[in-house]
Amino acid sequence: MRGHKTQQQQQQQQHASHGSRPHTPHANKPQTPRADKRDLLTMNQAEVDKRLKRLRRQAKFLDACFYVPCTCQRVRLGVESLVGLVPVIGDFAGVIMSLLFVSMICGRFHTPASIKTQMFLNVALDFVIGLVPVLGDIFDILFKANMRNLELIERHVKEVRSSAQAIELGAAVPK
Repeated sequence: MRGHKTQQQQQQQQHASHGSRPHTPHANKPQTPRADKRDLLTMNQAEVDKRLKRLRRQAKFLDACFYVPCTCQRVRLGVESLVGLVPVIGDFAGVIMSLLFVSMICGRFHTPASIKTQMFLNVALDFVIGLVPVLGDIFDILFKANMRNLELIERHVKEVRSSAQAIELGAAVPK
């Protein structure tokens, strides 16, 4: 029986001689489309709220986590504003933090190109004007690009969810 090879050994030898990988039984299995975890229409409301809560916390940390004394708690600044006080290097660090925040938003939700553009324009405006000494720092404290970006995504989520509910209600009402 030494000269006889099993069928599996013959297949392995065949694949080795052709330089390809051995056939796996699930390779020809048809792919079923999966719901994207960032799709607002497939996420339940609890998941959306959880993601928005985390984004709110992050935006507040970047733009509004400290009160400025003697301003009746109306002026708030965040870590990005404090880092931005360091000339040039602080502004670059601030834009990196803001870009990471925008990428976090886009990673958690399908974000249309128009909203992404608005977000990047907010960050760019904050960065360019922030390069101007003193006036740029004041602008950064008042403009709050990350909070604006959070408002953009919250508005988008609200619109998508309300339109989806309207479609569901329209489909549920018999004609």
